[in-house]
Amino acid sequence: MAKKILIVEDEKLIGLMLAENVRELGCQVTKVVTNGQAALRAVQSDPPDAILMDISLDGMMNGIETARQIKSKWDIPILFFTGYQDPHLLSQADAVKPVGIVDKLDTPENIQRAICSLLR
Repeated sequence: MAKKILIVEDEKLIGLMLAENVRELGCQVTKVVTNGQAALRAVQSDPPDAILMDISLDGMMNGIETARQIKSKWDIPILFFTGYQDPHLLSQADAVKPVGIVDKLDTPENIQRAICSLLR
């Protein structure tokens, strides 16, 4: 059975790229959503096996707060994606205990390796 992955990314093009990477790994993309509220609804309606989460999201909640709320109710591994290198922000993200934090601008190979680590 293919693992189900939820992608939470406010930049549509990056969301589509991540979805393609996930499918190439033989996984199913449950949804690609752009904000925290939509992520919470998606997890509730069709719980994924793992989540790829952008730290900066549209709407009232950023990815860190969204991940915190998800982790308080469900035991779903989360891999953060970010374009930010702010140590304070990365420290806040790390406090949520993600599987990892990956730079959006990293090489496609490193991004795919990070996704594979999420799926273990």
